[in-house]
Amino acid sequence: MSAPRSSEIRLDAAEAGALAADAVECLLPDAASPYLLIAEHAGNKVPAPWRDLGLAAPYLETHFAVDLGIDALTRRLSQRLQAPAVIAHYSRLFLDYNRPVEEWDHMRPDLGGIPVPGNLDVGDNDRQLRRDIGWAPLEQAIANGVPGRKALVSVHSFTPVMAGVRRDVEIGILWREPSPFVSVILQTIQGRGHAAGLKVGDNEPYDWRQAVGYTLNRHGLQQGLPCFYLEVRNDLLTDPDRLEKVSQVLEDSLSKVAKTLWPENAVAV
Repeated sequence: MSAPRSSEIRLDAAEAGALAADAVECLLPDAASPYLLIAEHAGNKVPAPWRDLGLAAPYLETHFAVDLGIDALTRRLSQRLQAPAVIAHYSRLFLDYNRPVEEWDHMRPDLGGIPVPGNLDVGDNDRQLRRDIGWAPLEQAIANGVPGRKALVSVHSFTPVMAGVRRDVEIGILWREPSPFVSVILQTIQGRGHAAGLKVGDNEPYDWRQAVGYTLNRHGLQQGLPCFYLEVRNDLLTDPDRLEKVSQVLEDSLSKVAKTLWPENAVAV
C-alpha cells in the first residue's frame, strides 16, 4: 500500500472529528486513585486516510510503531488499582505525543534505516491534521485527568536488545527531578522486584535527565506533580507467567506507596 501524498489528504469536519474521537480511550475517569496512568504509545493504528504510512503491516507490529504489551498492562493496572488511565490508540509513527514537535522523531521518517514513506515529506496541512486528530485529543484527555491526582505514571516498554547490547534491566524507573514520591516508589519497586527475581533500574535503560519526555514535562513537572516513566522490558509482557509476576510487583508497589503517602485515596490490591 503506497502512502498518500501529503497534499492529497483532505478531511471535512465530520471525518476529522470521527478520527479524533478514536484517538484516545479514558478508563475509570472518576476513580478516586491518587494516580493517573498514561499510555501514549499503547496503540499501533494509523488513521485510514494515511494508508498505514505506506508500510507493510508487519512493521506496525514492531517496537518502532508501538510499545508492545503496554495496552494490556495499563488496563490491568488501571483495573487492579482502580486508577484512571489515558490510552492512546494511534501509532507513534503517525505522531509521537511524547516527543516535542521540533524533535525529528515526532513524525519519524525511518525505522532504523527503513524509510517510512508517509513521513518523508510531511507538509504543513498534513502536520496540522495529525495534530488535530492525534495530538489534541490526547492532550485534552490527559489535561482532563490531572485535576485531583497526586502523581502521574507514564507506562512504556522497551526492547531486550538495543544497538547489539543486551539489556539486563527488566523494569526501569525514569525520573527527572527528585521528590519524596520518586524516592519511595523507586525503593519500593526495587525491593519487591528483587524479591521476585526482577532487576529494577534507576534511570535505566534510559536516563530521563539526559532526554526530553514531553508528556510528563508538560503534565507533571510543569504542574508541580511528582511523576515517573515506568519502563518494562517487552519480553516480560508476552509470556503470561512473566506478565503476572511483573504486574503483581507493580500493583503491590503502587498500592503500598499510595497507602503510605495518600491513604485517603488508596485502593488495596
